[in-house]
This record gives sequence, C-alpha cells and structure tokens, in this order.
Amino acid sequence: MKKILSIFLILLTFSGVMLGQEFYFNTKYGFGLSGTHGLLSYTLGFPYSEIGFKIPIDANGILSVNTQGGYDFQFSTYSFKLTPILQFYGFSIGVPLELSTKYVESQQATETGRMNVGINFSAKYDTIMINIFASYSMFYLYYDPAFNVNVPTVYTENIFRSILDFKISYVQSSYSLGIGYSLSVRWLPYRSTFITGQDGGYIEGRFSVKF
Repeated sequence: MKKILSIFLILLTFSGVMLGQEFYFNTKYGFGLSGTHGLLSYTLGFPYSEIGFKIPIDANGILSVNTQGGYDFQFSTYSFKLTPILQFYGFSIGVPLELSTKYVESQQATETGRMNVGINFSAKYDTIMINIFASYSMFYLYYDPAFNVNVPTVYTENIFRSILDFKISYVQSSYSLGIGYSLSVRWLPYRSTFITGQDGGYIEGRFSVKF
C-alpha cells in the first residue's frame, strides 16, 4: 500500500493536470509540492503526502467539507481526515476529525492508531495571516496479539493527548513567509497543572512555481 500510494502521488503530480502549484518548506514538518485543480488538492512531500477533495456545501463557498487521505513516510502511518470548514470575511474555522493508523504485528499490546479531533482557526488582515491549531486525542487503537485485532480504547495512561500550534505569516501573491511555535500538552491531575513537551519553533516558506 505504501508503494502504491507513493507511485500514485508522483504520477499525479507530474501528469500536467495540476495547476497553481507551490513549493513549501517547514523546518519542523518537512517540504514538498502542493496544489489544487478544481475540487482536488494534493501534497507531495516528505515526510507527509496526501490527496484531498474540497466539497462546497453552499453556492457562496462559505461552508465546505474537506476529505483527505495521506501517508507519513517517517512514522509509516496512514491518515484519514474529514474537516468541515466555515469561511467568511478573511476568517476560516475548521474542525478536523482524523484517524491515523499503521500496520503492526507485535507479541504485546501496542498502539496502532489514534482518533483526533481539533480546531483550525485562521485570520487574514492585509498581508498578515494568523493560524492557530489545537488537537486532542479522543481514543486510541491498540493491537491485541491474542485475537490479532485492533481494539479501540480510551487508554488513560499519562501521555500527551493535546497539540497546540501557533503561526504568523507575511503573505504576498507569489510567496509567504511565516514563523510558528508547536508544543504538546498534558494535564497532571495530581498537581492540577499542565506540562508541555516537544516544544519548538519553526520557520515556514511557500513559493509559487510553474512547470
């Protein structure tokens, strides 16, 4: 499946059907090419690539639904995402529902996936765009070697369930440059406080390209 998805993405990118491509790099999330053609969108990059469809719900384009399927080459993880999006006057609010999973064979109970729910907010004023993303892991999939199945579970072990990401970008017609900060968050009930992990800043650039 990994090879099939990789070949399909490469053929799709260089088929000449795609228009409005752009090159992006992010010091935390990788690099690649992305673009849209009608309702179809794609990202071909490392470590993450995906194909998606944007389905308008109303004639004015205020409400739409994005469906995306992708693969993370670094963690060998598949992801499937459904995102209702509300757009108005330079603001955008999305509520992504995501299932990420991977194929695992193990002799002990092992996490194989997560179900995440999040909120993605963006606001653009003149040449400045602000993006805020938050995500929470609702439940997990665990491989049960006794029955050779993945079992959904809440799993209450002390792990980082939440992700926060903040980004501000300077946007022009042919490029954008941004800086951001991402961190994981965990609640400690015995201390009634939050702790963070995997904290780190990043730089992002996006540039229009033509082939």
